Amino acid sequence: MRSSLVAFVVVLGLALAARADDTKPPAISDVKASAKGGKVSVEALITDETGVLSAICHHRGPGGAIEDTPMTKDDYDDVFKVTFPGGADSEYWIESSDLLGNGPSVYGTQGKPYTANGKPTGKSTAVAKAEPPPKEETAKPERHASRRTHTSKASGPPIVEHRKPGTQPAENKDFTVRMKIHSDSPVAVGLLQIRPQGGAGFTNVKLNHGDGDSYDAAIPANLAHGTVEYFIVAKNEAGQVTKQGDGDSKTPFSATFKPGAVGAAPAQANNGPYNFTNNPAYRVPPGKTIAIRAQVVPASDDGTLPDRVAVLWRGTDAQDQMADMQTDSTGGYGGFRAEIPAQDEGAIFYQIVACDASASKCGVDTGSKRKWHATSVASQPGGAPPMSLDAVSQRAPASLPE
Repeated sequence: MRSSLVAFVVVLGLALAARADDTKPPAISDVKASAKGGKVSVEALITDETGVLSAICHHRGPGGAIEDTPMTKDDYDDVFKVTFPGGADSEYWIESSDLLGNGPSVYGTQGKPYTANGKPTGKSTAVAKAEPPPKEETAKPERHASRRTHTSKASGPPIVEHRKPGTQPAENKDFTVRMKIHSDSPVAVGLLQIRPQGGAGFTNVKLNHGDGDSYDAAIPANLAHGTVEYFIVAKNEAGQVTKQGDGDSKTPFSATFKPGAVGAAPAQANNGPYNFTNNPAYRVPPGKTIAIRAQVVPASDDGTLPDRVAVLWRGTDAQDQMADMQTDSTGGYGGFRAEIPAQDEGAIFYQIVACDASASKCGVDTGSKRKWHATSVASQPGGAPPMSLDAVSQRAPASLPE
């Protein structure tokens, strides 16, 4: 009973810690709009304690279809701007949410939008011809005149590299999600946004910064069941934000957790006597050592941790090598870590292998000794991963599953 109470307190603490203190949506102020030359320009000061994730300007011509256009942040302050085709009688309203999912905050609504002269209307069908833009708008360029003397160019948004799990992690256990975040400007805020599949709201977990461009965060045990959806959000100090999903910013990544067996838990058929949790790298830079991290735990309740965990890898020279993994205290129970020497540009392949002392019971994280993780060594992001490798290494233990 006492252990159950302790477990409940730990889970509750994780759930509460996962939510940030910021509960307020962004503040929208100093909104200005003008129409000239068949285009409408709208700008607004949008601020938030944590950081603005999105600012959308909804707009339409009188009686026309609604269009949604993202607003772009100014390089040197919190002013967001947008330009779209239209005239003085065009209608618009603004919505904004922050990095923690608070919002949206609004300026105007679909039922009571603003026109290009900044005045609210009753309904779209009752919009009168707007007056010419106020004179103060003609002096608007002077507002940022001092800032425009800067010659430095703001960095682009962060680039997030992540590959969703290839195998099912065990349910009701913390599951570490790993990714690379590349940014010319330092990353100021990083979040893992988690929800049950089809859920309405997200739980936000702050990313941990590891070595170089490496980041990670854990899906807490109380959420690790069924299918979980998640996004990775990163904002750099230049104010640029990336919300990364599975191929775009709208489709979440997903992870399906493996239910525990009823009664006595047999060893996993695919992975052998051990369960593996790791996030294979999609791309690594040349000239730098390649860090491999994993959690390796017994597949059954009465099992023990492996006596040896190693990385079997084939480098760009096509030679198979074995590197022992060392205990990693930052990886939790069963955490292991190893480094593969720096490689030239090309393709590398690897497996994580775990065995007992006699090597009579061994498991491999890919499920078969013929399967390998394929990773590209490249200096530039993008591009397709290397072709998969179907081969058995002479260095592989004989007891690995087929």
